[in-house]
Amino acid sequence: MKRKLTKTEAKELLTKYHMINTNDGLSLKEGILKVMDRIQSIQYDPLDVVGKNIDLVMQSRIDDYTRNSLEDLLYKERVLIDGWDKMMAVYQTKDFPLLEEVRKVTSETHKQTLSYRNQLEALEIIDQVKAMIKESPKFANEIHLGGTQKHMWGQSKLSSAALDYLFFKGNIGVRSKKNTQKQYDLIENLIGKTSLESPFESKEAFIEYFLLRRIKALGICRNKNGIHLSGPYISAKPIRDEYLEKLLSKALIEEIEIEGFKDRFFIPIEANQLSNQIIDKISFIVPLDNLIWDRAFIDTLFDFKYRWEVYTPVIKRTYGYYVLPILYKSDFIGRIEFESHRNTNKLQIKNIWMDRDSNRDKAFTNALKQFEKYLKINE
Repeated sequence: MKRKLTKTEAKELLTKYHMINTNDGLSLKEGILKVMDRIQSIQYDPLDVVGKNIDLVMQSRIDDYTRNSLEDLLYKERVLIDGWDKMMAVYQTKDFPLLEEVRKVTSETHKQTLSYRNQLEALEIIDQVKAMIKESPKFANEIHLGGTQKHMWGQSKLSSAALDYLFFKGNIGVRSKKNTQKQYDLIENLIGKTSLESPFESKEAFIEYFLLRRIKALGICRNKNGIHLSGPYISAKPIRDEYLEKLLSKALIEEIEIEGFKDRFFIPIEANQLSNQIIDKISFIVPLDNLIWDRAFIDTLFDFKYRWEVYTPVIKRTYGYYVLPILYKSDFIGRIEFESHRNTNKLQIKNIWMDRDSNRDKAFTNALKQFEKYLKINE
């Protein structure tokens, strides 16, 4: 028999699984790695209004997290790495060999992009680009090979296109960053040759792993096509149908029903073993948080319609440029838009919209104080 959850139970399970507004007591490095163990990877986005997506994901889960706390784990200790998972992401370095098939597919897809952009000549200089990086780590603006090539979006350096291809393929990685500029090095110099080989003996073994990984990233996974299930192989429903049965047979996932939905839902088996509790707390959720990857599901489950309007023309926006959903306990109650923060000594709220009334004044005040600490305001 499938376990049937009410909407309230499903919201609570999802919130507890993501360790948001809970009594987990997560703290810095140990907390960061616990979050990564749970949700597998965090989508990377370079936009920085009050922090990048990776930082905002962590601040909603870790009380003492401060802006850019991931930097040392990424570029000094290297227990985390920039790479391709669900789009561009940050994930644990130990997972790098497990995602070899993703890099293989992504690099082949990038060849099609190069063809579409009239940049296939970039592939002719990849050995030269790699040789330059072998001499010493390089930023893109330090490599000038092949000139530029015009395409429908303007023109681009062929050497930059070659760098992208080498990165997607896993030949090079990010040694450091200067703002959004990446300094590249050979991947073996960053994580060692022993960390590069895939452990999977077949493509089928990888697909099983990758689908389970995505279910873990979501917490509750709806078997319906969408961006939440993008990626090699698992974006195809017939493949998912086959491998979901395999995961079920191995007791790695459980199928559940949620009232009001006809879709098939799956949770990782560890979601049945949650002992944490939801507390009286508010968190600000970033637009690309794993929690809300499946927007249509979130809309219905929480009765909360949220759209990211960054790329929406100003005149067509309902709310604002970079608006964060407000989660109180296990309910979305509104939206908040902060002014862009650039080392000022005050947290400024541009707009706030509340959809629901609740006894939340103390929780909201505490959330703003915590957000100030995250941004290192008044230090």
